[in-house]
Amino acid sequence: MRTSHAAESASADQAVDIARAERKIIYEAEINLVVTDFARAESEIPRLVEKHGGYLADVFIDRTAGERQSGRWVARIPADRFEAFLDALSDLGIPESRRQTAQDVTEEYIDLEARIANKKRLEERILELLKNREGDIKDVIEVERELARVRSEIEQMLGRLRYLKNRIALTTVTIHVREQRDYVPPQAPTFAARIQQAWSTSLVSLRLFGEGLFVAIIFLFPWFVALGVVFGPVAWATHRWKSRRAKTRRSKTPL
Repeated sequence: MRTSHAAESASADQAVDIARAERKIIYEAEINLVVTDFARAESEIPRLVEKHGGYLADVFIDRTAGERQSGRWVARIPADRFEAFLDALSDLGIPESRRQTAQDVTEEYIDLEARIANKKRLEERILELLKNREGDIKDVIEVERELARVRSEIEQMLGRLRYLKNRIALTTVTIHVREQRDYVPPQAPTFAARIQQAWSTSLVSLRLFGEGLFVAIIFLFPWFVALGVVFGPVAWATHRWKSRRAKTRRSKTPL
């Protein structure tokens, strides 16, 4: 019961820590640029990265003969400056697309810190046992193995924590650049273009409606035939019966 209560208490404390903690967010961004001067973009991107306190993690330039030049840069930029960095990149050309993502790792971060603290306390207890060791060499070896296992787990968790800290501190920005000297950026459609688009859309809708109606008629035609075969004679017989009955009444009516 005590163990269960302690576990629930620790879980509650951790939930409070998560609620109070500063959010740990991993940001990533990707931007696609069209430029008319690739050489300028190639020289400006490293300068902008350095200006914003980051570094280039990967660079790929494609200069295939007969093809337009293009390149990809992967930059690590301080999280508090990557928005300004993206704005500066936009001045190098025409942004075709820009995407940003945010991953909240607060819970994992705090959980790692708590687990590391617990493992370190366990490590201290094991070291205390080794200092005051009693018993045969077999027991000592067993304790040392446990110490090695605990230290290995601590190193693994510390490695993961360092990784998260790095990803949180530095945003990964992927920059795609392609050269196109005659590039014309997309513009808002004119009033005439909107009317033409509406007319074309209306014609397409009308054609689709007509096709759908024709398909529906073809689909229902056998059912109409079957219903006619079944109910046609009944309707004809009913009509004959009503006609005869009407004639009979007229013949019985005195003149």
